[in-house]
Amino acid sequence: MKARSALALSFSYALASGALASGCSDDPTGTGDGDTTSGDTNEVTPDTTDATDTVDTVDTTDTNVADTADTLEDTVDTAIADTTPADTTPPVPEPDVVVDQGLCSPAGGSLNVYDLQNPDCPDHPSPEPVGTGGIAVEIAGLVLTGTFGDTFTAQDPRGGPYSGITIFNHGLYSAEAKVGDKVDIEGNYSEYFENTQIYLTKMTFNGKAPVPAPYVAAHPAHLATNGPLAEMFEGVLCQVRDIYTTHTQPDCPKDYGEFEVTGRLRIDDLSRYRWDARLGDHFASITGPLLFTFGNHKIEPRGVEDFDVIQPGNRNAISKCIATECRAPEDAITTGRVVINEIMADPNGDDTNQEWIELYNPGTEAINLNGWVLRDCGDQAVVLSGPDAKITAKGYLVVGMTKDQDDNGGVPVGFEYGLNGFYLSNTVGSVLLYDGEGLGASLVDQTRYSRFDPWTVFVTGKSIERKGPTTNGTQPGSWASGAANFGDNGNKGTPGKRNSAN
Repeated sequence: MKARSALALSFSYALASGALASGCSDDPTGTGDGDTTSGDTNEVTPDTTDATDTVDTVDTTDTNVADTADTLEDTVDTAIADTTPADTTPPVPEPDVVVDQGLCSPAGGSLNVYDLQNPDCPDHPSPEPVGTGGIAVEIAGLVLTGTFGDTFTAQDPRGGPYSGITIFNHGLYSAEAKVGDKVDIEGNYSEYFENTQIYLTKMTFNGKAPVPAPYVAAHPAHLATNGPLAEMFEGVLCQVRDIYTTHTQPDCPKDYGEFEVTGRLRIDDLSRYRWDARLGDHFASITGPLLFTFGNHKIEPRGVEDFDVIQPGNRNAISKCIATECRAPEDAITTGRVVINEIMADPNGDDTNQEWIELYNPGTEAINLNGWVLRDCGDQAVVLSGPDAKITAKGYLVVGMTKDQDDNGGVPVGFEYGLNGFYLSNTVGSVLLYDGEGLGASLVDQTRYSRFDPWTVFVTGKSIERKGPTTNGTQPGSWASGAANFGDNGNKGTPGKRNSAN
């Protein structure tokens, strides 16, 4: 994505938002970026904030997670008054980065990454190709800096602005590619949903090479969405230092595994390692390639080793997100043929693979669930299909990411939906069960859950268990905390068995 020319940079950039943004953003007019799959054509415009907003410093000792801020902008009726002092942190410093035009190829020469990324290089393609077609290119001498399933990041070892590129490998070489591989690549270059990428057709491995040192940003706001350096360092291994978690769910009420740190810079989970974000988390540094996806620039840590943690935030300090609308109201009529009987949304340790939903059939006959759909109040949906989509009379079906009990914490998952299936929010969540995909499908059962009053049973490491199949699943009084031990991670619940709450 190219938004401006930069032969040499001298910015007058002062973002009035301070080092720590507000920990809560209950803005019912805001739009999330919908980050669930690569190349989503339903991309929407992310929330933006006026650069003159007053921003609150996170109080890591404050356990009132419903603290809200920035009512100068949020003038809607449901806005909650800001009672915290105005932020007094210094303005963001101006970036000091100079682009080396000598790294461009000579006019008419072989293309390199700088030519593709830097709009001032003489051979920069103009107009820039968009979509899936692109321009055939061959780039030699790159070093892989990140491998994220179907996505690689690579850099010219000379580093600096415009030295990185995203490679969509669509499954090619994903098993053998490793960080530090020196490679030549062939493929089609394009600005795909405003992200500069190469659609890979061939990769040649030429041994190992030192991974370029990360670019250390003077302030994380420089790399954040619409930041002055975000375009230049797209695809480049970057590092931000001495930062705090300022929002645990920036797409609230949706949860896509991202969180925000100082300077409103997003940290993503493309590697599928998910940091359990809490307001006030203090990091010495976070490292990873900078990517642009679903309307936002964000750092993609490659694993736990890219987080240098000084002090995690308070376990109860999370951004309160309120879903103002849902496809089904809480008092909607349900058939009750199958009941959402138990939910594990926040297990001990990493949530990935350990979350699950238990369904219960209170009837006297088995039910084929083929074509039924699990949804939430947002856009997530899992279609139940195949031989595992069935439930016996008076029986249980545990639905989760994986059946592998070595990875899921010892849960007897009966229906596996995979990593891209369904994420359960750790703050305010919902689960709805329909008996079909179409508009004529009936709502079979639904629940809401929350970490906030009047809910008291949703705590880390414990499932929430339905007290009975005829209770109202949207009401906190219908649920209890799991009490029985299961698996090997110290979690409590009764997956696949009668609830201890019954």
